[in-house]
Amino acid sequence: MDFIQNIYVQAGLLILATLVLAKVVSNILGFGSSKNLPPMVAAWPIVGGLMKFLKGPIVMLREEYPKLGNVFTIKLLIKNVTFLIGPEVSQHFFKAPESDLSQQEVYQFNVPTFGPGVVFDVDYSVRQEQFRFFTESLRVSKLRSYVDQMILEAESYFANWGEEGVVDLKYELEHLIILTASRCLLGREVRDQLFEDVSALFHDLDSGMLPISVVFPYLPIPAHRRRDKARKKLAEIFTRIIQGRKQSGNVESDMLQSFIDSKYKDGRLTTESEVTGLLIAALFAGQHTSSITSTWTGAYLLRGQALHH
Repeated sequence: MDFIQNIYVQAGLLILATLVLAKVVSNILGFGSSKNLPPMVAAWPIVGGLMKFLKGPIVMLREEYPKLGNVFTIKLLIKNVTFLIGPEVSQHFFKAPESDLSQQEVYQFNVPTFGPGVVFDVDYSVRQEQFRFFTESLRVSKLRSYVDQMILEAESYFANWGEEGVVDLKYELEHLIILTASRCLLGREVRDQLFEDVSALFHDLDSGMLPISVVFPYLPIPAHRRRDKARKKLAEIFTRIIQGRKQSGNVESDMLQSFIDSKYKDGRLTTESEVTGLLIAALFAGQHTSSITSTWTGAYLLRGQALHH
């Protein structure tokens, strides 16, 4: 009996010694050291960080960036979210390997919007193949084929402005970008027959991406329910269009067609569900950046014109 007890005591001491040694080595090498971690946003325990974030990420960033610098972390309940802001850290943000910065882990809240089986709902190797589909659909020869259609949309849109007046530049250019995207990316069928419907559905998708969605993407709130309903209707619309093109043999020069024709390395063609998800992801990836860039460009052009006069 004493022999068995001694074995347990010795085993316990060995485990304790191992844990102590591991802690010492960890401290020496810097693993887990707070000195190597970004500063934390000061907030009340458990819910404090979440409440700050829910006020709006931009508001929170404007408050914390001057105090904490270009890299800092906020605790959202049990999840730590680290922000990298500014040109000093942008290279790491965009070029860091998947092992350092996992897109799939961060952007899980986009899965209900983009849909299953695409982008952030697939493993890294499949995601890289899907990114190749994006690249192929936006190569120079493809973009050149879109120019005439873009000019047509812009001239037609601005023809309704008249000689003078007051407009909300951001709203107007956002609308123009959706018109252009619907023709060049989503397909002629959408632009000619379904634009108003699809535009409204994309609005519901966009409105369903809230600060709370980052933490609870499936929370049963009205905005999420509208998002899910819009996603389902968009899938039905694009499925009909894809099937119609395949049955008729009609081939268009747009991103939709490019995704329909895309193949994985194993020879498998994209599914209708994947094509819908890729189109939604493409529009989301370009819409906000394009509207912001266009708004600033328009503002500078108008300012320059005013100075000229």
